Amino acid sequence: MNSTKCSRLISDYLDQVSSEFVTVQSEIGCTVVTPFVRPDGEEIELQIEARGENRVVLNDMGDSLGYLYVNGLTLSKATMDKVRSISKGYGVAIERNELRVDVHGESIGDGLNRLMQSALAVTCLIQIRRPTTNVRFDDEVESLIIHSGAAYDIGYSVQGQRQRHNVKFHVDSGRNLLIHPISAAQQTVAFSWAERLAYRFADIQAHSNRWRTAAILDDRGRRAEVWTARTLTPIQEYAIPWSESGKLDALIAS
Repeated sequence: MNSTKCSRLISDYLDQVSSEFVTVQSEIGCTVVTPFVRPDGEEIELQIEARGENRVVLNDMGDSLGYLYVNGLTLSKATMDKVRSISKGYGVAIERNELRVDVHGESIGDGLNRLMQSALAVTCLIQIRRPTTNVRFDDEVESLIIHSGAAYDIGYSVQGQRQRHNVKFHVDSGRNLLIHPISAAQQTVAFSWAERLAYRFADIQAHSNRWRTAAILDDRGRRAEVWTARTLTPIQEYAIPWSESGKLDALIAS
């Protein structure tokens, strides 16, 4: 095949691909529906936001991480480290739960291409998903927080009326939300954890009533059996069972 035929092949390919892009206008810019698809058959969509006269922000609206999450990949620290490493290789940043590229107007094509490559590469991480029964419960809860897009801290120290306490997750952005997972295989351990966490939360709120608190209970599989009326008693007012994780989603969003 000579160079002329090769050039025509590339030209035909670009014409075909370009005809399959769809743009939808929005108040802040536009949404681009691309011809590239994830394994579930959904097209990859990107958002273009105008920022000033000659600055544009491109993002995937959180869809890449959302795809991993809803298809069973826990967004643990190790997974997020992989996502950041992949994205960095394409010059793409992670802001909250979005893949983002900030470019000048004349570089929008390059930015769009880099964001697209990053979204496809991150999507491929679905191949490393593990059965949920093998996932640490703390990682499950952290995965939900990451998917929400909220800023958060791990291992947060907060002052109580009597002493300082460590809580697993602090969700920021004005939410003042403290989240602590509890997982136990035996009722005696569950009751002990419930008593200790109830004391922490009560002491924290006695010092400042601005804090909202949530104890997330591991009721996956047989671990649901440990949460009897007795073991729940100390922690009842703070408790959200993992089987009702939609309540935690709502709490973070509120």
